[in-house]
Amino acid sequence: MKLEPETKVEIDKLKGRYKDLGGSIDDLLEAISRGSTGTSEKMLSTELHRARMELASIARRLQGLQNDDD
Repeated sequence: MKLEPETKVEIDKLKGRYKDLGGSIDDLLEAISRGSTGTSEKMLSTELHRARMELASIARRLQGLQNDDD
């Protein structure tokens, strides 16, 4: 499958966002394992919400790229 140069650039950006998000989640879990329970639960909830929103954004953009190719 041959991709347009703009599409390839966009996909590479999304891959980078996905990789960064995974690293952020790993860092968050490590910090929580060393922190207090009450604070950790609140921070985890906030960060998980942010991670879900970021993943949803990536999924929407990938869907848009797929629709552009159709």
